[in-house]
Amino acid sequence: MKYISMSTYKHAWIFRHAEMTVPAEDLAEIKPMTATAANDLWRNNISKQGENPDEFADNDWPVTPSSWETTGEWQNSWESDAPTLPELLAESLNWTPETTVYYCIDNETVFETRWEIFQKHWKNFLFFDDKTLLIGRKRKQAIQFHQDGTFQMGLKGTVPSANDSSVNG
Repeated sequence: MKYISMSTYKHAWIFRHAEMTVPAEDLAEIKPMTATAANDLWRNNISKQGENPDEFADNDWPVTPSSWETTGEWQNSWESDAPTLPELLAESLNWTPETTVYYCIDNETVFETRWEIFQKHWKNFLFFDDKTLLIGRKRKQAIQFHQDGTFQMGLKGTVPSANDSSVNG
């Protein structure tokens, strides 16, 4: 089994918040991954060594400055009444509505959904905003969200193996 039922998922409250309740038809499109599936995705796309963003190794692409091309601010958009994603993100990502995306909190906490659903309910996802990563399936672009209300956008790098001696760290 690759997913956990939203009805039993410990973080489901972010989608049931009184002021931002996700409709049932959209909630069905947000799939929390099992710890095993999340760990596989994390190790293949984020880091083979660190279990969360605070444990990234020096050679993990999310901590490599060259991975990030653009910075922006999400906090004002999140606090506004408008549901739309910050303009810079909406305009810069060339993902189709059907693109599968993964919102990665740590190696055991990953949500799978479609870009269209993430865009509609991004504020719910950003209840978790401490260096979380949004990546798309078969896409190089990535976004990292920070607790200070900023984000970085850039290109996902390769994930070196845990014992890759060719990378200085």
